[in-house]
Amino acid sequence: MTDQTETAVDDETPRAWPLPAVVLAVVFGLLFAWFLYQAIGNLVNTPAAYEGAGFGDQIPWAILVAGIVLPVVAFVVAAWLGVRRSLTDRVLLFAAGLAVTAATAFSLLQISKYLLFL
Repeated sequence: MTDQTETAVDDETPRAWPLPAVVLAVVFGLLFAWFLYQAIGNLVNTPAAYEGAGFGDQIPWAILVAGIVLPVVAFVVAAWLGVRRSLTDRVLLFAAGLAVTAATAFSLLQISKYLLFL
């Protein structure tokens, strides 16, 4: 019978979120939060503006809710995909998520303008 010894856990195992990755997530989180802040402002102010203009029945609720959900989902997906990846990959994932959020926020704005004049 052979004697098997347990190997100690190596202190050099990479953590899922080292400090630079946490700082990166916080910085990009603030950028995503800006889009979330704008979307919440749109959700609060747009219905009153539509009512005041006489278009109360045309409030684009789905677009307003999508504007709030998108930054949160994009950030979570980028953070989840970035686990156990290099810092460069994490930057690219967060930047891609931010680009998708910005492009979609602009598209939602244009769609809401188009729906208003249908």
